[in-house]
Amino acid sequence: MKSFKIVSIFILSLFVFTLTSCDDEPLEGEFVTDDGGSGVTCVQATQNLATASATYGTTATDDVSYSVVCNAYAVALQNMIDACGDDTGAIQTLLESLDCPAISDDCTTAQTATMNAETAYNADTTDTNLCLAYKTALENEITQCGDADGSLQDMLDGLDCETTADLVLPRQITQTYSDGSTIVSDYTFNGDRLTKIEYTIDFVGSMTETETEEFTYSGDLLTRIDESSTDSSGNTETAFSILEYDSSNQLITETYNTATNIQENSYVHNTDGTVTLNEDGGQIYIYTIENGNVVSENNTNGNQDYTSTYDTNNGIAKNIYAREVFALLGYTMSNNNLLSYTNTGGATFPDNENNTYSYNSANYPISSNTIENQGTADEETYTSQITYY
Repeated sequence: MKSFKIVSIFILSLFVFTLTSCDDEPLEGEFVTDDGGSGVTCVQATQNLATASATYGTTATDDVSYSVVCNAYAVALQNMIDACGDDTGAIQTLLESLDCPAISDDCTTAQTATMNAETAYNADTTDTNLCLAYKTALENEITQCGDADGSLQDMLDGLDCETTADLVLPRQITQTYSDGSTIVSDYTFNGDRLTKIEYTIDFVGSMTETETEEFTYSGDLLTRIDESSTDSSGNTETAFSILEYDSSNQLITETYNTATNIQENSYVHNTDGTVTLNEDGGQIYIYTIENGNVVSENNTNGNQDYTSTYDTNNGIAKNIYAREVFALLGYTMSNNNLLSYTNTGGATFPDNENNTYSYNSANYPISSNTIENQGTADEETYTSQITYY
């Protein structure tokens, strides 16, 4: 079956080349607008067929979504015949040669196919073919199940399979601890600008807690962060930070406001490339940054000194706008992925950390294993699953 698919795509490529380059029948006038009752123009039918053909050519016959992909290809071939004609009979030959499994009219089957396609796509959102397969599955679920609230169409409209490899941003990170406790972080963006992180915290034996951080920009600068948290008893607390910059758009002040306190942290960007953080006249840290990663923290009046090492692959937060500012504010956002975080100042509670990762085909992490304070009485482990937009 695979060998036939390769031949069919080759024949189709020849047909499309002929259609788009022949001087006797250019894509204009009557030839373009006659849809033969298929509801699409010849140009649209050609574009749709190219997409369906690409997806079909990379879908194995034993894939769960194969029946959906194959039938979508058949429909695209028929629409091509209806809208553009088939003087040579080449498209009809392809259509008759297809042996597509029947698509079940069972809504549950369609939903399962969509879930499988979504899982595969989320594991590697840089793969255009996985994106196209997910798109096809969503279209089939709408056909089989309907879409009363429009949520499926919203997901369909949100897919951009042509540019999926251009901007990789985290969608969700799920941390699972050895006792079954979980922390789920959901990320929301406007373009590459992070606008919200929502945390859902489920510790074994406790009620669910939630935290939300919302980010506001003024022009090109991140200028405000609003925090809200609800504990397991339903009590809510809020806080916010105001960020100020110098004339070179470098962060110089964070004013952190709670219901009972105001803390002003200042940042100095030194000539040697390091950054000094003064926490409201208290602890002072000097950060050394290399290749977009904080590689050391020197606590000048304490024992919270750390060194960090990183891999050479794409960081989870690599493409987030103003990532460098987030990193200075204490967010784990770096150009690469943290491998080790080691206290070198002799702290009683060092908070050491070691990470290992699994990566997708574009070298972004899709899972990790973390060990904190390895070899001590405080050792704790957790795994993380990462999905991307």
